[in-house]
Order: sequence, then C-alpha cells, then structure tokens
Amino acid sequence: MKNFKHIIAIFIVLGIISGVALLLQETSIGEKLFNRETAAATAPDTTAVQDTTPFVEKLKKHLEVVQTQKSRKKKEIWVLGNGRTITHYLLQAQRFLRKNGGEVLYMEELHGDPTVFQSASLDALTPEGDTLRLVLNVSENVFKNNASYLSIAFQVTGLSPELIVALNELDFPYDLLVTPFGMAQTFFPDLDRVKNKELVLWLLMESTSLDSRHNRYRPIRIHHTEQQIESVIQEAKTLVPNAKGIATRFAEQAVEHRQLLQATLNPAKENGLWFLDLSMNAKSKVRETCKDLSMACKTATPYNPSNSALDDYIKRKLKAAAKSGMSTIIIPLNEANIAMVKSIGTKAAAQGTTIVNLSTFMKY
Repeated sequence: MKNFKHIIAIFIVLGIISGVALLLQETSIGEKLFNRETAAATAPDTTAVQDTTPFVEKLKKHLEVVQTQKSRKKKEIWVLGNGRTITHYLLQAQRFLRKNGGEVLYMEELHGDPTVFQSASLDALTPEGDTLRLVLNVSENVFKNNASYLSIAFQVTGLSPELIVALNELDFPYDLLVTPFGMAQTFFPDLDRVKNKELVLWLLMESTSLDSRHNRYRPIRIHHTEQQIESVIQEAKTLVPNAKGIATRFAEQAVEHRQLLQATLNPAKENGLWFLDLSMNAKSKVRETCKDLSMACKTATPYNPSNSALDDYIKRKLKAAAKSGMSTIIIPLNEANIAMVKSIGTKAAAQGTTIVNLSTFMKY
C-alpha cells in the first residue's frame, strides 16, 4: 500500500512537470507568433507602388510640353508654351537634369528660321545613360498658363469719390504710388476706402524739374544729410504703414548720385521696403548700389504721353510680358486711364499672363 502511494505521487509530479513544460512551450510559441505578427506589421511595405514613369516623360511634364514632332535631323521637336523665353526653358531643363542625375551635353539657341518664334538645340544624357537629342521650339500662338506676370500701378496725385468707385470696380490687383507729404486732410481716409490695392511710397528725389513749389512734398535732395533723408523715409513709412516699397518721382539726378542712393536705400531696407527706379536715366547707379546692399531693386518705364499713345504703351507692355516673362504698366491715375485698363485682365489671361502686385514683380 505504501509503494502504491509512492507510485501515485510520482505520477502526480510527472503530470505537473509535463503541464508546466507544455505551458512554457505554448507561451514560447505565442511569443514567436506575436513577434512575427509585430514584425510583419512594422516592416516596410515592399509592395508600395513605385514611380515607373520614364525620365523623358518626367522632363516633358516638367517643361509642360505642348506638342511633340519629328524632325528630318533625327531629333525630336518639343513645342513649348509661349510666355517664357527659350533661355528660360533651357535653364529649366538644365536644372531638372542636374537634380535628377542627368547631364546637359550641348545646348544652343537657334536663329534663322522665320517660321519659328524661338528655338534651341538641346543634347542631354539621361540618368540611365541614354542620349536625348532635342529641338525646343516656343510656340507663338499657344501660351503657357501663368507663364508671365504683369503689374499695373497708378501714380496718385489725388483721390475723388469717382476715382475710388472706378478703382473698386477693377477685378485684378494693382498698386497705388502715393506721395505721403503735402496731401489734403481727406487723402488718407479716402485711401482707406480703396480696395484690392498695394501701396508704394512715391517719393520726390533730386531733379532739375524741382523748384520751390515741390517743397511741401519733402523731396530728397543732394544737399541733405543722411539723418535728414532717413527722417523723410521714416516719416513716410509712418504715414503709410502698409507701404511695400519706394518708387522714384522725378529723380533723374538722384539716381546718378551714389552717396544719395546709399543714404536713401539703407533706411528703406531697414523698413523692409524695395526700391523701383522710374527715372528712365541710362546712367542710373541704382542697380549696382542695390547689389552692394543685397537689396531688391528694379527699373521700370512709366507711361510718357510725349512718346506714345496710352493704347500703344499698354499693347507694348503686354507683349513684353509674354516675351520676357515680366512687365509693368505705370500710368497716371484718372478715370480715362482706369477705363483703358479695365479690360486688361481678359487680354492678359488670353496670352497666359497673370496680373500681380509690384511686390511679386520685384521678386523675379
């Protein structure tokens, strides 16, 4: 009987050991399964769709090719939208090739074909080592959407209720060039009533046209000290706090005077203002002075009634935008001129030109 009890005890112990072993085995299997499931969930998805678009098609899309043709010289012709120059397209293609592992082998503008608006030859090496031999032609009639930009600015000498109404009927952005000094008391409240505008300080600067009548406008003169010039610009910005830049009024002598320019541009830059030279003086030192100061500056040609009719001026500026990518119209503010440019949005859109503020014009 005693031996029988021992035998039963042995079986019980063996049963417990077997159960524990089985439990440990199941736990191990469970952990392995859990680890496998976790690993599967966190592993990168190798089945994700990869971009298999051929490089040539990517380049076409980047340049927004309008049409492709075959040439007799075993080169493919890519027709591009008007509104960008052929030089712009060549540089755009060059940047894309370099960024994506390709290389430009040869590129040259082509001339002499009267049937082609603008053209260039481009030989390139793709990232796969294939050679592309292309002719890029800019279409004369098909315009690239948003390919070019045009700014419209009005030179303001006063505001009337009729002018305010007419300006508020314009359906595109525009700039108002305003001289903040010597204006009527109602000028600034009236200015606040004008919508959709960007404001620019239109400051008088040294010129043979200046006389005592202009003193109330506080012109910037050659004999002024740096402190006096800084004071003029600071007070102008205080009167028109939303002003984005400075445009010259008269100033054909001022833009030749480097010290005067430096004294003007330094406080302008400190106030976050860009500088637009409207003097039309070929001897202007604005470009080089601005370069030294790392400041945004440009030149533009305002309308001059002694040179052309307003309609011709506007047509010329629209054409310039389509050809070079950027242009600006600067005209006196009056009801007739507002009526003249009222339909310009439709004309600009038809050639792929977007109307923008002068601040955007200054960035390009």
